[in-house]
Amino acid sequence: MSPVTENASAQNPAVNAIRISVASPVYNEAETIEKTVRGWVRFLDALDVPSEIILCNDGSRDGTGDILARLSAEFPNVRDVGEPDINRGYGYAISLAIRECRGDYIITIDSDGQFQLEDLAEIINSLGDGAPDGFAGYRVRKQDSFLRVAADRCLNLIVRMLFFVSMRDTNCALKMIRRELLQKLRLESNGYPFPTEVCIKLHALGAQLAEFPVHHLERSGGQSKLKLWRTGFHMLWFLVYLRMRLWVWRRKLIREL
Repeated sequence: MSPVTENASAQNPAVNAIRISVASPVYNEAETIEKTVRGWVRFLDALDVPSEIILCNDGSRDGTGDILARLSAEFPNVRDVGEPDINRGYGYAISLAIRECRGDYIITIDSDGQFQLEDLAEIINSLGDGAPDGFAGYRVRKQDSFLRVAADRCLNLIVRMLFFVSMRDTNCALKMIRRELLQKLRLESNGYPFPTEVCIKLHALGAQLAEFPVHHLERSGGQSKLKLWRTGFHMLWFLVYLRMRLWVWRRKLIREL
């Protein structure tokens, strides 16, 4: 256990009663997934909190499924709930993982090793009765191409204009949300708009989200599955659809968000 974790746990013994779930989609990450999952297991063990890691293999074809099966057999708190023969998309996979979570808080995170659970250590160790509904990460220095960094900034501007959500990085994958609140949402995106959809819908429901800085690392292996122009078009289309859906919901023409 790291010194930071030891000190925080001593100051707040109640943290040991909090259960943590990690939900992550996995697609063709054979080069990095074992190192990533083992790092998560070490981190959660050091925190000394009841925890589980729910992975969703989204139709990987590079041997990822075999690695996940081996890790699930080795670690009792690691499960793969995916459909190994079908690729349905990032949003679908992480939604499926979220539905299987049983912790008090759900951490959403990508499985490519570019995010670290360690960025949540102080937050988890300080959780108490006055904690907000969730925590949303923002990437301090995104390790990606200039075009992708610029696209993210444009996305945040569009989200502010359409939904009045003044968050720094709505599409950052690393978030931690109360389970009952996150599972209540009707999450519709099967693709990369998923993290932004979560922020927009939680904001519409009046949830309190605190932002925190996260480190965004370069990939140590594998390839990004994101196609910039195709993803950008899909993102814009989905945001327009979501704006219309919120308009209908606020007029009580539909009941669920």
